[in-house]
Amino acid sequence: MKLSSASIGLVSIIAPLYPHQSSAISCGIKGITKPCIGDSDIRYDPDVSYNLEDQDDYWKRAGGLYMGETVSYTAEGDKRSVAYLASAAEAMRKNKLGTYDFSKMKTFTNTTISGSRLRAHQYHVAKHNGDGVVPGFPGVIFADDAYYTSSFEKDGSILALATNEQFGQEVIVSEDATVIHPIENRAMMGIASSGNITQTTYCLDENCDQRVQNNDFFTTDPETGKRITRIFVRRTMRRVNKDEWMSEFNQALNDFNIPSPDSPFIAVPGFNGPNFVQPFDASTADIAPECYTRVCPTEDMWKQRDPVLGTSPYVEPDGIHTGGFIAIITIASIIIACAIFYCIYKRGVEAREKRVKVAVLKSMAQSMNITTSKALSPTELQSMFKKIDEDGNGNLSKDEVKGLVDEAGVANMSDRDYATLFSSIDIDGNGTLDFVEFCNLFTSMGVEDVDQFKVN
Repeated sequence: MKLSSASIGLVSIIAPLYPHQSSAISCGIKGITKPCIGDSDIRYDPDVSYNLEDQDDYWKRAGGLYMGETVSYTAEGDKRSVAYLASAAEAMRKNKLGTYDFSKMKTFTNTTISGSRLRAHQYHVAKHNGDGVVPGFPGVIFADDAYYTSSFEKDGSILALATNEQFGQEVIVSEDATVIHPIENRAMMGIASSGNITQTTYCLDENCDQRVQNNDFFTTDPETGKRITRIFVRRTMRRVNKDEWMSEFNQALNDFNIPSPDSPFIAVPGFNGPNFVQPFDASTADIAPECYTRVCPTEDMWKQRDPVLGTSPYVEPDGIHTGGFIAIITIASIIIACAIFYCIYKRGVEAREKRVKVAVLKSMAQSMNITTSKALSPTELQSMFKKIDEDGNGNLSKDEVKGLVDEAGVANMSDRDYATLFSSIDIDGNGTLDFVEFCNLFTSMGVEDVDQFKVN
């Protein structure tokens, strides 16, 4: 369908007014667009950062250097004061290498929180019971690193990136991320994705300078499928400064008979040799290594979990107009459209009236063989009126005027044009023209219009 220039102009005026969804429209504009989802759901709020300390006050207190004691218990609740190394138990029994006291372990931790990332490093030192055939058998040191990030949920929870529990072992990003949640700005709790480990940490004071940590380890009964407690660990910690941490760590290494870093590894089948020597020289070092297991995650690994480096699935959509605003704009558009259509219609009617008047006057002039000008006198107009008024009743009917025009063959007007003409000059609306209305036909024309129907 071909559009007229007037129609195109009309569309161009109304289109911008019609309510529609646009990326340029923001949510939450009072009275115009609906509230932003982010007003009630922090996941969609761009002003809520991924920084852990901004999301929950617990993370403002959880970082720092801590030291304390760790007690390991059997499933029956007995302290594990006489125990073999789990992965080398058979070899130690066979070779009569003795046992360890896991009821009085020393633990040294360093938790750092930086933006969206949390790093938790721990050393656990256990003393040998001296009950083996090898005199002075050394104590053992365990290291573990745990890495976490905040999440797209922005609720203060952290997702495990990876956990490394062996010196020099490769860091592997876990397929299923364990989730740990802060609780009441005072504690945190999590269950491993496997479901076989639970961890709870609780601050004993407002600043979390002292805290306790509970770890429970489960196994699954192959016959019933139920979880069975294997061991559980209770740990008490206090915050210390760097100097005290280093001093106490060095003292524990000496008290528990952990050989210096340059000592040869002790080969115990099934167990990693580095666990029997100091990880670094605490007597001379300023601080422990960045990663206690000596292997740190790469930036590419962090990208797999860190929300700062990812794309959130929670994106605020474009603004949606309110029902009231749509109604107002729709009504306004209709009013404007009606006004424009009326103006176009009115101009068309006026143009058609003028065209008909010019045609009638030209027909009259030609039929009567007169010269028509703007300065026709009343006498001339009366003479013209009488000539057209065939029945002499003092009124011109539509048929009389139509007959005059048809006889001249100039206007070739349709019935619609005649109706338009008479509706414009039939002032009293009686369907005929008296002399006054006939004169009005001439006086209503401008100079330029008169020039159009001059006939010599």
